[in-house]
Amino acid sequence: MPELSEERANQLVNTFSTISIAVYVGVAILLSIIAILSLIESFLEVLVILATMHWEEGIIQVIYSILFTIIIIELFETVTVYLKTKRVPVRALLIVALTALIRHIIVINISETEVYHYLGLSVIMAVLIAGVYLLKEDIHSGNLIN
Repeated sequence: MPELSEERANQLVNTFSTISIAVYVGVAILLSIIAILSLIESFLEVLVILATMHWEEGIIQVIYSILFTIIIIELFETVTVYLKTKRVPVRALLIVALTALIRHIIVINISETEVYHYLGLSVIMAVLIAGVYLLKEDIHSGNLIN
């Protein structure tokens, strides 16, 4: 198999790097659109609560929607940090996972859920919290993945 010259190898790496950046920009655009739509949905759900006076169900649904919006915003921030630094902020991804877990816990039906399910969720939450605590700030401590 013929070997690539160093110049040709650099061209290939640059091409793939450009493709990667284009994909990340596309993801950032889509996440922006989803975040805006999610925020609008949250506002509409508040209006539905006010109109129907179904407080308990409605508030849980609004919190669920707001947490989804926060997850999307955190993912967007992760993409923008990657575009700026070419590194993935690990702590931000752990916060996204923790937010998603909290969102899941809020909406699960307690009476229909096994004890082992809660035990598993508790272990996962403890690991995520420990990771967030141990990593402190990504940008300042260098806790980024190349």
